[in-house]
Amino acid sequence: IREADYVVGQEAKGGWLDLQSVLRGILYQGGLAINPASRLEGIKTKALALLKENPDDSLFSLYQALGDDGLGYCATHALLCFVICELTAQKLGWSLADREPLHAASLTMNIAMAREQDSMARQSSPLSDWQRTLIKEHPQRSADVLAGFGWDEADLLDIVRWHHSPDEPTAMPRNLARRKLLSLADSFVAQTAARKTRSAQSAVKAVKSMVMGAEGDAVGLSSAMAQAVGFYPPGSYVLLANGEIAVSVQRGQRANTPWVISIVDKD
Repeated sequence: IREADYVVGQEAKGGWLDLQSVLRGILYQGGLAINPASRLEGIKTKALALLKENPDDSLFSLYQALGDDGLGYCATHALLCFVICELTAQKLGWSLADREPLHAASLTMNIAMAREQDSMARQSSPLSDWQRTLIKEHPQRSADVLAGFGWDEADLLDIVRWHHSPDEPTAMPRNLARRKLLSLADSFVAQTAARKTRSAQSAVKAVKSMVMGAEGDAVGLSSAMAQAVGFYPPGSYVLLANGEIAVSVQRGQRANTPWVISIVDKD
């Protein structure tokens, strides 16, 4: 076993928070990361295994991590997008070959602004002009970073390059649905994450907004995402009719019937 392969195997052990830590390091390093392609492949393989083993626990772990400033935001956002895209694509009946380009794209779409993404998530002031420019330009820059890794898969680079503009006329037509799915997941996770400048939007509001605002091909994608994740994803908090605060721990048979556990009584 090559030393690099052994290191990748060691890194990819553990649970979601271990993967989050390793992924954060790669995203922070960007184009300077060592053996990024093989390390990201190890993360993807382990993430798929964890998701297959227990989808509800996967969502719970990542939604709980989303609100933890100490863990950073960029890597948790990426892993949640990975999970949501995979669950939704499975719900849609997409083949593994159709889903695979989304795996790497969801993990790396923001690699060109990872450190800044964490800073923006923590800052209490409005975004500066420079930050707005970075947000606008980061899809192309991220695609350039991935190309520098030696990743020349046209589908992957196309999805990353246009994940903020999925309907771009010059993009590859065969990736339209995949770009739209990643864009939906990206927006959904961002809405449900708190900022210093605003509170987190509840998942149910974000889901309903996503479904109600969908048009054309996005209607089927947003509906499938709502079914895959649920109105109250595991790890999110809810206020019960009896005044108790509970945490969702498992998706139910329908999007609006989660299993919950009360954690704070009405008093």
